Amino acid sequence: MNKTIIKMRKIGVICLLLFLSALTFAQTDIAKAEALFIYNFSRLIEWPATYKTGPFVIGIMGKSPVSDQLKVLTTGKQVGSQPISVKIFGSADEVSTCHILFIPFSETKFLPGILTQVSSKSTLLITEKNSAIEQGAAINFVVIGDKLKFEMSPGNAQKYDIKISSKLNEMAYKVY
Repeated sequence: MNKTIIKMRKIGVICLLLFLSALTFAQTDIAKAEALFIYNFSRLIEWPATYKTGPFVIGIMGKSPVSDQLKVLTTGKQVGSQPISVKIFGSADEVSTCHILFIPFSETKFLPGILTQVSSKSTLLITEKNSAIEQGAAINFVVIGDKLKFEMSPGNAQKYDIKISSKLNEMAYKVY
């Protein structure tokens, strides 16, 4: 009987490890997809003239696997003539001028403070939490079935003097 219990525990541990590794791969796949979307968004959006010099800054709020994926994806790449720089912000108070700011689900509780911090800047806010569009994000990632999609609010982008391409509107899962 002891051997049976030991075998069952081993099987349980193996199942748990398989589940956790599958979950990790899924999170990595989502992070890669989000990074690719963010990079492609940079080419379908127009910022004011004052944002067309210096580095093209993609900010990440807090810790997110998306930051590592973005760093790999954007190394040596440019948006127009601007080299891409990925910058991580630890708090809403640290947020400085950036073209895009990705706010992962775990950091959306700070969205009101972030909105105050970027209110006078032309920053495209991208989130991954339901209802973040209603709170002021321009683009929000959603998972439908097993596919990553995005919803968007061109009106929220316009508040920050950002123009979104009609092609991006067409690709969105939902437009507000």
